[in-house]
Order: sequence, then structure tokens, then C-alpha cells
Amino acid sequence: MCLVLTDIRMQAKMWLWGLLAATIGAACSAGSVIAMFTAMSAASAAGDANMVSASIALGGNFVFFTVLSATGIIASIAGLTLTAQQREHALWLILGIPRRRVRTVLRLELLALGLAAGIIAIPIALLAANISLTQWATTGRDLHGASATFVPWHAGAALLGGVVPCLLGGWGVTSRIAKLPEMRAFREASSPAARLGVGRIIVAFFLLAGVVGMWIPGLLLDLYGGLPQRTAFVFAGNLFLICLLLLMGPWVLTPLMRVWTALVPARGVAWHLAVHACKTRATRSVTTILPFALTISLVGLFLLMGNVMPGSSAGIDDVLVVLGWVFVVAWTGGLAVIALVGSERRRDSALITVAGARPGVISRSTVYEGVIYAGTAIVFGAITFAIAALTISMAAKLSLADVLPGIPWELLGGLALITLITPVLALAAQAHAAPRSHPTRVLRP
Repeated sequence: MCLVLTDIRMQAKMWLWGLLAATIGAACSAGSVIAMFTAMSAASAAGDANMVSASIALGGNFVFFTVLSATGIIASIAGLTLTAQQREHALWLILGIPRRRVRTVLRLELLALGLAAGIIAIPIALLAANISLTQWATTGRDLHGASATFVPWHAGAALLGGVVPCLLGGWGVTSRIAKLPEMRAFREASSPAARLGVGRIIVAFFLLAGVVGMWIPGLLLDLYGGLPQRTAFVFAGNLFLICLLLLMGPWVLTPLMRVWTALVPARGVAWHLAVHACKTRATRSVTTILPFALTISLVGLFLLMGNVMPGSSAGIDDVLVVLGWVFVVAWTGGLAVIALVGSERRRDSALITVAGARPGVISRSTVYEGVIYAGTAIVFGAITFAIAALTISMAAKLSLADVLPGIPWELLGGLALITLITPVLALAAQAHAAPRSHPTRVLRP
């Protein structure tokens, strides 16, 4: 336990960013669950069966999207936090600490991260729940004065929201670090190659089965519920597809990034440095892209569904009601990743400086990295939007000409613009604030 606390204290700057992302994710996940059950309890106490059903329908979607996003984003950040410290962990092995103990220590660190995030998230979760209930009430739903007050199970929800994603994201990474040859950790100039673990394969198989199982009846069969049921099945299939593609991020987002950057006619040194950095630090790139790609994809899918389903709407208010906390978790996670790997980026910049690059070139390449991250997320969102538009229109027996004009394109355009601005400004601020230390001092262990 002493080694756990000492390592966390020595790498406090890195762990604090992970703690921030995990805390926000746990608070939003627990808050969404608390809001749904609070609304259900108030409606049940008032004898309003219709409101109970509405709370389950709205709250179910709200909880699903929020918990799904928070779990994926926190898990990826937890894994990156450990991966970024592999040199320090290799030193432990060189000093003679047994590999099994290294693995145990790292898992205890993940547990400590999740517990700390869950504890801090408890009051924030209640605040998030009450904000959600107020937002639902302003949309015309009669919640019968529902208000979230603390009960013991709320603490359990917050703790689970913090601990489970951290362990999921870092469990396989701890095994890889414990097995990695010591000197290889020092020689690696790029991110370690992603591996298809057993857990990832199992989850991917079930997600693929979900895609096929939802698309076949939605696209090929005449269901009892008619076109709305067909559309709902295809919507679920597209949701499974987005989850599958992001789960396989190293084999989807990285090739996508390589393809579209190769099509850019830029020939400047700064651009090529940025592309090379994004390729060689693939783990960092995928973890940064994932929150933004997930948000754009979910918003596009939600807007399509709201535009096609009878009696539904797809405006900014509807998006915020269901996906409001998804935005908070995604943007917090994306900024946390950028800050978390700041020392690694400064080390890479120092190496380039030693090789002869000028400070202006390095600053521009850092900004271009943000453009590449955002561009990959936007391209991914465009591809999933095109697939969803085609399949949902087929399920609803409509043409694309009937579906696409009703989409609020200004909302999607604004989201894409914010996605572009966020990482660019964050990386530009990081490059500007970086201390002007001599490269040899930065490269010193």
C-alpha cells in the first residue's frame, strides 16, 4: 500500500486529470440513474401511471446514453494513464520488484482512483440529478415536484460509476505492463501495439450480434408494430454499430486517421510532424478522439431518429434532455486526455528540437495535432451518420430526400465546429504555457 500511495503522489499531476474525468463521469452516470428513479417514485406516489411509463422511457434512454459514454471514456482514460507511465513501471522491474506485485500495485491504484472519484462524485451526482429533473420539468413533463435527496444507495451508484470503468479500462493494461520486457519499455518510441484481449473479443462479438440481430428484422421483415418498430430496431442496430466501431478504436480510428490525413495536400514540415506524432502515439490519439467521435455519432443518430419517428422532434432542447451529460463527460474527458499526456508531448517536442526543429514549427505541429484529432472525430461521425441515414430511411420506407431535409444541419455544423475548436485551443494553450526548458533537461529521466 505504501508503494501505491507513493507512486500516486509522485505522478500526482497525471492522476489528478484522470481523477477529474472519472469524477465527472461517475457523477453524471449516478446522477442520471438517481434522476430516473426519483421521477418514477414521485409519479408512482402520485398514482400517475402514465408519468411512470414516461419516466421509464425517457430515463431509460437518458441513463443508457450517459452511462455508456461515461464508461467508455473513463475506461480509455484509465488505460492511457497507466500506459503513459510504462517507463516508470519498467524501473520497478529493473529494481527487482516481482512482476505479479507490479500488476497488483497498478490494479490497486486503479481501485483507489475509482473509489476517490466515486466518493467525490456523490454530492455532484445529486446536483446533476436535480438539474436533470428541472430540465425535464421545463419540457412540459409533470414530475409531481420530484426532487432528489440523498439516500444510501446513491453512494453505491456513484462508487460503481467510478470503480467499474477504471478497472475495465486498466485491467488488461496492467497485465501487459507486468509482462513487458524492461528494456523494451525504454526503447519504444511509439505507443505499444493494441491487442485483442479476450474481454474485447467477447464484447465485440455480442455487439456484432446486436447489429445483425437488430438490422435483419428492421430491414427485411414486416414487424407487428409496423414501420415505427422497424425503425426502432434499426436505431438499436446503429447504436450497437457505433459502440462496436469505437470499441475497436485502434483498428478503426487509427486507419481512418491515416487515410484522411494522407488526402490532405499540405506539405509543410509542421503538418508532417503532427501526422507522424498522431500515428506513432496511436494510443494517445485514439483516447483523445474517442470522446468527440462518440458524441458526434450519438447526436447524429438521435437527430435522424427524431426526424423519422412519428410524433418525435429533433431540436437542441431534445438533444440536451437526452444527451446533455454526454456532452459534459465527453468534453471533460477529451480535455483531460490532452492535459494528462502533456509531459509526454513536451518530451516528444524536446526530441524534435534536438533534431533541429524551430520552436515555431513545433508550436504549429502541436496545433495541427488538435486539427487531426477533431478531423478524425468529424469524419467518423459523418460515416456513422451516412450509415444510419441509409438504414433508418430503408426501415421507415422513405427516401434519403425525405429524411435529410428535416435534419437540423446548423446544429450538426455547430457541433462539428465546437469539436474542431476545443482540441485546437487546448493544445495551443498547452504549447503556449509549456516552460521554455532546455531540451536536455526535459529529456532527463
